[in-house]
Amino acid sequence: MGTDVLPGANASTEHQSGTMKCLVKEDLKTDGLAFQTNYKEPEPGFGEVKIRVLATSVCGTDKSIYNSSKSEGIRREMQRYLPSQESYKPIVVGHEFCGIVEEIGPGNYDIAGMVPEHLLIEKGDYVTAEMHLSCGHCYLCRTGSEHICTAVKVKGVHLDGCFAQYVVVPYKNVMLLGKNGDTSDIPPRIGALLDAFGNAVHTVQEADVAGKSVAILGAGPLGLMSTFLCRAFGATRIYMSEAADLDRRSKLSTEFGVDHFVDVSKGSSELHKMVSKLEHNANGVDVVLEMSGSLPAYEDAFKIVRNGGQVILLGIAREPLPKFDIANGVIWKGVTVKGIFGRKMFGTWETMLSLIRSDRLDLKSKLERVVAQRTYKLEEYKEAFDVLGSGEELKLIFSPESTH
Repeated sequence: MGTDVLPGANASTEHQSGTMKCLVKEDLKTDGLAFQTNYKEPEPGFGEVKIRVLATSVCGTDKSIYNSSKSEGIRREMQRYLPSQESYKPIVVGHEFCGIVEEIGPGNYDIAGMVPEHLLIEKGDYVTAEMHLSCGHCYLCRTGSEHICTAVKVKGVHLDGCFAQYVVVPYKNVMLLGKNGDTSDIPPRIGALLDAFGNAVHTVQEADVAGKSVAILGAGPLGLMSTFLCRAFGATRIYMSEAADLDRRSKLSTEFGVDHFVDVSKGSSELHKMVSKLEHNANGVDVVLEMSGSLPAYEDAFKIVRNGGQVILLGIAREPLPKFDIANGVIWKGVTVKGIFGRKMFGTWETMLSLIRSDRLDLKSKLERVVAQRTYKLEEYKEAFDVLGSGEELKLIFSPESTH
């Protein structure tokens, strides 16, 4: 069985010296992961930080990696930075986490005295991290678009990630959550969700939803997070469409601020009729947030957006659109289309942490309702992924330190 309580910041972890427990993707042509107990424990190099993982959550990308034989797209992505003659090499997966700084590598204390002491990352601090690693030198990195650096690598996708007892990340990517191991402000179950929450914050910020009607396509974890963000940011009317787990997702979305929840399991005609009726003055919604990666949802997005509206795309389709009428869907309607990848580095993080620390918005309790109450050990990964695959839970947490 799992446990509902995460180990605290001072918990000790028994492991053979120099090795750790972790989940490894060994072969992209075979589904599943491998639980290992003797994987080499990472050590921080120059400019890096070693973090003991308290909690780590499962992303939709992780589900695709788990089922990699069925996803050509994820196989291509995981091999993107390999020379053509090389084959895929096993890595530790996972990229959403929080933990305690175990060790500071060389080259990091050069900034001491240059920034306020309370902002320095030190051994024993409670942290999370941006797991997209950029080159730092290209045009995009130098002009405020580091998150879409053409050389970006993602830990847990291209490099060893955080479904493990320890993970190493660049010092500059570490985000401080609490000094001296203090987890009281942002509990580990929430700290592990911040990477995902940042995707939703980035998406909603780019849409500028204040005073606008919004349609959110997909009531998965990110769609639901976007719902309460749109409400907090001043959207006037919110629609949501979903095709699975309708009772629970409808209830959650309504409580989070959705005005109209639409079942699209048997087609989208009801969604189109509702938007046409309620948004007749503009002949469509101001903003569409596509959060599902569903091919029918992509088609819906450009049918229900008004002329001159916005379509913001976060969901990643498993296969290319078979065809798309760009003239009718975009050009003649004057629609603005924007793709979202990850979080802006590091503006989204600062906005997100400010939002989550606001008692008035009560976002922590809302996030708690998106994630499963049970916490899983790493060795329970098969059961955990079965639960996610069945739709029984929206999102769940692993605790590498669990010893029950």
